[in-house]
Amino acid sequence: MVSSLSVRTKKEYLVITIKGTYDYWECLHYPVKILKECQKRNRNRALVDLRTLHTGEVSLIELFFLGEKIAHILGNKIILALVWKKDSHSDFLADVATNRAARLSIFDTVKGAESWLLRSC
Repeated sequence: MVSSLSVRTKKEYLVITIKGTYDYWECLHYPVKILKECQKRNRNRALVDLRTLHTGEVSLIELFFLGEKIAHILGNKIILALVWKKDSHSDFLADVATNRAARLSIFDTVKGAESWLLRSC
């Protein structure tokens, strides 16, 4: 494992922090882990903090398949706010996921992500 996941429960949502080094094959498993953590703690919203995950340059094809995986696993069951670098690559990931009915948005601050999560139904 080159990255790790930790979970904190807040009143309305989960805070999931992923840190370490990005590995595509490992990240493909995170949507299932996020879903299980949400179900276990009876939450339908999650803030995923990726600021301490060292990603380097992630290819568009990897972002495409990650977006598809997020949509397939989480769909409209979990509202997901990602705190990550906000750029065209992250926007592409969000577009892929939301075009497949996922409820996902990407932010560059925790405050923005929290605000969106609390407003989302």
